[in-house]
Amino acid sequence: MTEPIHEDLSPAERFDRAYAVMRSDDFLHMRGQLGEVPYFILGHPAADEPEVGAQVKRLVGRLRADGIEVCEVDLWALARAMWAETGQWDAILEQESALPKDSFADVGNVISPQKYLSPRITSIVRAQEPTPQLVVLTHVGRLYPLVRAHTILNTLQPLLSDLPVVLVFPGEYRQSPTQGASLVLFGQLLDDDYYRAFDLLKLGNP
Repeated sequence: MTEPIHEDLSPAERFDRAYAVMRSDDFLHMRGQLGEVPYFILGHPAADEPEVGAQVKRLVGRLRADGIEVCEVDLWALARAMWAETGQWDAILEQESALPKDSFADVGNVISPQKYLSPRITSIVRAQEPTPQLVVLTHVGRLYPLVRAHTILNTLQPLLSDLPVVLVFPGEYRQSPTQGASLVLFGQLLDDDYYRAFDLLKLGNP
């Protein structure tokens, strides 16, 4: 049986609950994860997407007001910056409608999680001063299908496992004792099996 995505929660209630978990000492000091990587999924229904940006901003603002150092990484903005650095992005956008789909393989290579994107995320976190106490990753859905959420998390783990990392995910993190765990983008597209993370909203709310 899969776990629910807390469909009964409004966007504000969902992020209020996330705030309560993320500000706790147990969360910040990664207690109770039994040696697992401190990666967490903050899922939300795709229908809530228009409100999520404001809720993330409110969440991060509240945490910072509590004196908690947060490193927020907008994955879509980071990818655009990396594409812009190639000097080819404007040309690709201008010709997008005329280009064959396989032309975008090169676009995806520029933000390959293993080679480029995850190391870049890590460098952003390490460069922030004061040192962050937690990391929040947003807008992963905008990178689909060039980059999948589970690939970012898998390639990030060897580089960044000493801080809690929260992925704001437009979909469900389904966990089942018989079928394992998987990320389901927009509640419909199976991103892939991924079992190393915890459902953030279930912490303290079984």
